[in-house]
Amino acid sequence: MATPIPRNDVELSAEQVARETGGVVVGDASARARGIWTDSRAVARGSAFVAISGETFDGAAFATAAFDAGATLVVAERSSRAIAEVRRAASASPGRALVEVDGAVVALGALGRAHLSRWRRASGRRVVAITGSSGKTTTKELTRAALGASGAARATVGNLNNLIGLPMTIFTVTDEVRFAVLEMGMSFRGEIAALAGIGEPDVGIVTNIGDAHAENVGGREGVAREKGALFEALGPDAVAIVNVDDPLAVRESSRAKGRRVSFGRAEHADYRLVAREPIAGAASSRVRIARPAGVIDVVLPLPGEVAALDLLSAIAAAEAASGVVLPAGDLEAALAAVELSGRATTLSGVRGELVIDDTYNANPSSMAAALQTLAEVGQGRRLVAVLGEMKELGDISKEAHRELGVRVAEAGVSLLVTCGGLAELTRAEAELRGVETLGASDAASAAELARGACRAGDAVLVKASRSVGAEAVVRCLTGPERSIVLPSHEKGASSGGAGPGGGTGQAGRS
Repeated sequence: MATPIPRNDVELSAEQVARETGGVVVGDASARARGIWTDSRAVARGSAFVAISGETFDGAAFATAAFDAGATLVVAERSSRAIAEVRRAASASPGRALVEVDGAVVALGALGRAHLSRWRRASGRRVVAITGSSGKTTTKELTRAALGASGAARATVGNLNNLIGLPMTIFTVTDEVRFAVLEMGMSFRGEIAALAGIGEPDVGIVTNIGDAHAENVGGREGVAREKGALFEALGPDAVAIVNVDDPLAVRESSRAKGRRVSFGRAEHADYRLVAREPIAGAASSRVRIARPAGVIDVVLPLPGEVAALDLLSAIAAAEAASGVVLPAGDLEAALAAVELSGRATTLSGVRGELVIDDTYNANPSSMAAALQTLAEVGQGRRLVAVLGEMKELGDISKEAHRELGVRVAEAGVSLLVTCGGLAELTRAEAELRGVETLGASDAASAAELARGACRAGDAVLVKASRSVGAEAVVRCLTGPERSIVLPSHEKGASSGGAGPGGGTGQAGRS
């Protein structure tokens, strides 16, 4: 599901909007608004509506309804078929205005950039931007927590990490906030560069470079180029946080103009993972970190080595942004409050299973990390994986799904349940290596299969790309059986928005 747009109370005038977006005012140039929305159904009296258009709808067609709902300001594209009607509505009453722009999404970004510029006028305020093929959201939440030890931090909520969600997040950055932590996703060429141009970060993290969304940008080299655009966008006084274990990330970091700080397992990393010890019976670990200010030991309330590496980058970014060396005690206290829904979250199943909900998204590197986490958290238990397709991998899709089957077997998984699509290739490869498998046509059918096959004490990983809807499996395993209605399932051969009202369609990006 798309993340709901958070409320904001940004104050602006028609003249100001025209100046910041290069638009032209129609109606009352002195009109003022409080709060910006991209969905006409959410418009409050006295607020502004930015009429975003999609492939199947014209956002300006909902502008008159926004005025009727009490909007005092509308931003719409002059090329819209409905623009004449919007002009009439804007001119019909005093206190109303239309700002005509060339592109509503670009205008929204310009308003976000201007808002951050005003916010930065107070000293000590910093923006941290995070991108990468996997681990962005975990890193974002860990960075927000680490920065919280030095001042109020506001971070991207959910999957609001694209050209609509990022500005809407920025509008929630108020005067009491000292640090803004912005996640930046990518699904097409130039998106990271555009997002970085809006956020103008002081610190930039590229978690890693993999194959997620490779089909949209020309393979892994294209992903590297696009993710590296964040480094290139950093000014000479900004700091690039570089994964020293990722050769492509290291290469792309040469595009940064200012200081570079590294993290990883390598001996020469500025922030180095020295040791990690899983805590028995808990989805957490004790982590020893060597950093420029010395060695520290902290408890990380997340499982797996990848989460520990995410923590390294978060600490590096927090210390670069705040200029403060974080005491281990303060850091550990801040980390204790981190919650990550759908990202290696451990839940109790209705039959006593340990369910690892990692349904937010999937690509080859994140699947490999999730299987490692399953083996670690599920030590001493029967391991079960419920896996769906990894989307948008382009030419490598089939091979990546076959390779995933190999990784399933290597992780010691006893039972694999798949959700159709190319995950059938994963199932076939795992079965060849002795893993018991069940195949379903979709996530709902896979939920029914998993419910029947899982036992008390099992450790169950559930993971797939967002569009697969694998959260249905988690709901089925962790809630009452009557809470989900499932269609008939289909076993394999083996045994064993955008919408009415100008909704934004905030899909997750990688």
